[in-house]
Amino acid sequence: MMVDSAKKSRAWLESVLRSTGYNPADLFYYFVLISAPILLTIYRCCGEAQNFLVYLPALENSGQGEVYAYLLEYLFFFILMLAIPLLISTVYGKSDMLKSLFAFTGLRKNLLWSLLAILAVVLPSAYHASSIPSVFAEYPLPRTLLQNQQLLPAYFLGLFFLYYLPWEFFFRGFLLFSLKDKYGTIPAILIQTISSCLVHIGKPTPEIIGSIPFGIIFGIIAIRTKNIWIVVLLHAALGIFTDLFIIYQG
Repeated sequence: MMVDSAKKSRAWLESVLRSTGYNPADLFYYFVLISAPILLTIYRCCGEAQNFLVYLPALENSGQGEVYAYLLEYLFFFILMLAIPLLISTVYGKSDMLKSLFAFTGLRKNLLWSLLAILAVVLPSAYHASSIPSVFAEYPLPRTLLQNQQLLPAYFLGLFFLYYLPWEFFFRGFLLFSLKDKYGTIPAILIQTISSCLVHIGKPTPEIIGSIPFGIIFGIIAIRTKNIWIVVLLHAALGIFTDLFIIYQG
């Protein structure tokens, strides 16, 4: 009786999956797509700085505890958005292209125009953003940096390698390059833009709106250069210079 019931349940499940167009050969792409809501939800619910202030109450008693809490947040983000996606792609034998995005040869070839873009576009954009009241009230995220800049170098180093690097790897690497051959380049650029925009919800309105064109532009740059460091440099420069303008204007 139990065997018959199990067979019927399996047959029903298989019929449901067939009706949705499920293909076992596409399992990797299903994992890539579902990883965005799962990993980002874990990050937003469990891995933000305020969570670490709860997990580690001793940080509250430290003069720079808020900075350390954000560095722990970025470390958690690195694990979620870079280490785990690399593991998934390695298990499915899809990691070679993603690893090639870290090559410094591509960076050298495009470094000059990247620096020009930072000077001509990123710096003016960061300076303008720093003058917007909602942005000024939000950044830098550890508010103690406004009065005490002692940990600025360590904070910005962690921000660059533990936040901006995994951010760009996940959206403009893992999502974009894993999905483009299956669904096409334009759909892949739009999928990663949708995901990166939604995770900005709760940020200042100009930042949410700006994440849409920047998501598309960064996606195009990543596709054209086949290199993750270019978009990491551009994104990190925008965020770090916005912080610096706010800190030293304040």
